[in-house]
Order: sequence, then structure tokens, then C-alpha cells
Amino acid sequence: MNRRQFFIALAVLAILAAAGAAVVLSDRSAWTSADSRAGQKAIAGLRLSEVAEIAITDPRGELHLARGETGWSVRERAGFAADTDRIAALLVKLAELKIVQSEPLPESQRVRLELLEPKGKVAGAGTLIELKDAKGGSLGRLLLGKKIVKSSPVASLSRGEAEATGRYLVAGGEAATLLAVGEPLAEVESSPERWLVKDLLRADGAKSISSSKDGRERWSVARETESADWKFSGSKEKPDLQKATDLASSLGWVNLVDVVADPAKDDTGLDHAIVIKADTFDGLSYTLRVGKQAGNNYYVRVAVAGEPSKTRTPAKGEKAEDKAKNDKEFEERRKKLVEKMEREKKLERWTYLVAKSGLDPLLRDRAGLMPEKKKSAKKT
Repeated sequence: MNRRQFFIALAVLAILAAAGAAVVLSDRSAWTSADSRAGQKAIAGLRLSEVAEIAITDPRGELHLARGETGWSVRERAGFAADTDRIAALLVKLAELKIVQSEPLPESQRVRLELLEPKGKVAGAGTLIELKDAKGGSLGRLLLGKKIVKSSPVASLSRGEAEATGRYLVAGGEAATLLAVGEPLAEVESSPERWLVKDLLRADGAKSISSSKDGRERWSVARETESADWKFSGSKEKPDLQKATDLASSLGWVNLVDVVADPAKDDTGLDHAIVIKADTFDGLSYTLRVGKQAGNNYYVRVAVAGEPSKTRTPAKGEKAEDKAKNDKEFEERRKKLVEKMEREKKLERWTYLVAKSGLDPLLRDRAGLMPEKKKSAKKT
């Protein structure tokens, strides 16, 4: 290439660069004018302290979360306590939700973008979320549509699901305007069981556990201290160490899967339930009535009784300078136990579904708690 050709090529590149810059500036100007709402909040002026109800409707059903004097509850589950942390996280997202892009929404695109009102199981129906105040007034309304998906090289290589990075929606009464936000809001769904507080019972420090059915005892085990071995009551026989430990562990961490909204409609089998009773070293008594199996769960009712000890027995040889400290720790622990008992006693009004895997150790018969007999080696 000679000098003249070089300068001609340079001139051509300069012209192309100028033309490209003009196109970019033109596109940027058009984008700005078309997205004048970019950066604005999807629900303007939302005050979280005013939200008293969250209603979610999708093709699968409806959900109503209500805030009362004792906190949030799930209406579709007979007013059982809702997961406050999950609700708080959702409300913060909604309050901070910002618009990334806005444009007119043609009627012909509603089905493809899943932005039809969720009135039954219709193709293209979205998810409607409404926030209301204590008087039932609307604080915000969003119709959530299709998620905005961004595929990643890792997902492509592993054939995994692409990551949702945002969502299309319609806000308030602006049915003709399509908005895009940078948050998928995947947790907005009408399944009541996903919004429940899953902690049920924590029967820690059991000193005796028994099982009975129709008034007849199946087995009973006890131990003298929390570090002692379990023994069958009224017998010199001992249960398998691991199986006995599983009994106490199962009672120390009982979680629910779901709350039965109307037990009268289900054949729960609780009229002929297996009754598990546990007395703790803290003076509390827990009773679980386990009914029929439903899929991978059992129908369960619970009851709590007793009272934490009001006095502390000083340890042998306890020094005077340690007494005040130990008394204070005892009172603090007792206060927590009383609060725990009061919360758990409120659980007696509902019927629950509890996972089979968590209850199986408690449903063994006496023979199932015995140590397994070792097989004798065959002579060769």
C-alpha cells in the first residue's frame, strides 16, 4: 500500500466512525425518550408500615397474607402464622423495585408475555399481587408476567436452566404500558404452604418417651440424666443406643410441611392415632397424636402441658459467689421456657402434615427398637 492509498483508507475509516457515532447518539436519544420511566419505582410512594394485607392470585389459586396484632398469618391455612422474614424480604423488594424499561403493550402480546389477568387456568395468565392497607384500600398492584431470562455459558455447557434476571409486568391501572424490572420476583406464588412458619415443636431434653395406641402401651423408655443411657421402663432390657437417640432427636426438631385448612374434610385417622408422649427434664410434657399417612407425610395434632420448675436445686458444694450467677441464669432460662411453652400451646388448635422421615423413628414398635441380632458366621 502506497502513501496515497493509505490516506484514502484512513479517510474512509474516519467517515465510517463519524457515521457510527451519529447512529449511536441517535439510538441513545431514542432509548432515553422511549424509556422516560427508567429508574422510577414500580410502586411509587409505598410505605411498608401501611401494608396490612398481601393478596396473590395466579392460575393455581389465591393466597391472602394478613397482618394482625400477633403478626402475619395465612388466611387459607386457618390463620396459621406466616413466615415474617420471607414477607419482610418481599415487601422490601417491592418497595425498592425500579423500572428498567417501558414501552406500549399491544393486546396481541399479552398471551406471549403471560400478562393476562389470572381468572382461572387460562393460557398466558400472569401472577397478580396486591398490597392493601388496614381498611382494604389499595397501596399497590402489579401483574407479573414472563420472567426475563439470561442464558449463561455455564448453564449452556451443563444444560442447566438459564438464570432469570428480571420480569415483565403491568403496574396499577396502566394496562397499556409494559414495564421491565431487574428482579424476577420468583417468590411471589399462591402456594400457602410455602409461606408458613415451619417450626412446630422443640421438645428438648426428654427424660421419658412412650408410645401407645387405643389406650394400650406399645413401649416406654426413660433415662435418669441427659447423658445416661435409655432403658425400657419396667424392664432390664435396653433399646438400641442409636434408635433410642433417634427418638429424642425426632422430638427435638419437629417441623411441619403444611397446615390442614379443614380437617373435617380429610380422613385423618386421628381418632385411632398413635400417641407419642414425652416428658422433659424442664418440667414440660409434649403429646403428638399421629394419624394416617398422606403421601410422604402424616396427619399430626400436638399438645403441650406442664410448667417449668420455679426453684433451682443448688449443686452439691456450690460456692456462695456462684449462687447469684447461677440463680440469674436459671431465671433467664425459665423465662424463655415459659415464653416457648405459651407459643407452643397455641399450636394445639390446628392439624398438621409432618414429614414421614421425621416421624418414622417414633413410630417403630418395641421390637423395632431392640438391637439387631448379629448373624453368626458360617463355618467354611
